[in-house]
Amino acid sequence: MHHLPLEALRAFISIYELQSYTAAAQQLNRSQPAISLQLQRLEELLGVSLLSRSGGRIHLTPAGSELLEQARQLLGLNDQIIARFTEPSVSGQVRLGIPSEFASKILPQVLGQFAQAYPNVSLSVTSALSKDLLKDEQAHFDLVIALKEPDKRTMRSGMVILKQEPLVWVGAQHEIQHGQEPLPLVVAPEGCIYRRRALTALRQANIAARISFTNADFSGLTAAIESGLGLTVLAQSTVPDNLARLQRSGTTALPELGEVNVAMWQADADNQAARQLAQFIQERI
Repeated sequence: MHHLPLEALRAFISIYELQSYTAAAQQLNRSQPAISLQLQRLEELLGVSLLSRSGGRIHLTPAGSELLEQARQLLGLNDQIIARFTEPSVSGQVRLGIPSEFASKILPQVLGQFAQAYPNVSLSVTSALSKDLLKDEQAHFDLVIALKEPDKRTMRSGMVILKQEPLVWVGAQHEIQHGQEPLPLVVAPEGCIYRRRALTALRQANIAARISFTNADFSGLTAAIESGLGLTVLAQSTVPDNLARLQRSGTTALPELGEVNVAMWQADADNQAARQLAQFIQERI
């Protein structure tokens, strides 16, 4: 009977999520040729191609899409078992700061797995705009996940890039066919990367726009979009199931938005619980 190599599954997930063989190798403390070889052997074992390149991006093949979530679940179970029997003594408190769209869409499952593996760690989670989380990081948080522009000059000391996320236009399911002029936007307050990227892309494309609704709370923004008040921009993996990714608004083709870095910053390397959570998150998103 064949067995799936867990490290090859980690390589597959990291290559896709970081959109880079080099970044995946750095994250997993391997050489780039070793990461490429792990993926090749996994594809040979399964008899399918898992990743492809086009348009400067790494894409999942149909087989890769089918494997991705199952691979995450398998690795999650493996890591929970290892943590439960090898590091049960980890305890303490971790104050985590995270953008609300990631808190509501991605992290509940990750934090749930962490809580099961480390029952003696107390988690305190605060959601806010990335700029506010980073502004107060030293005073309030042990660990911060934040959105950063791809420009490496904006990266702070101690930050690591978890992955690159494509940005997408998002609107209500029932409003996809109905374009409006100027284009109504539902956005967070000034300083939000999504807001800045949307306005810049529309201006460069000579598409008229107006801000129809502003709210810092993610649930408030999504409710406004679902009500048909306008469009917004989000990281691809955070789009709620009740909203739609858009390429057009009526007859207007919406411009490309590029990508954004999802980065993580840790305050104190001596906080064992925070260090363990940082590793846990890094391996899953």
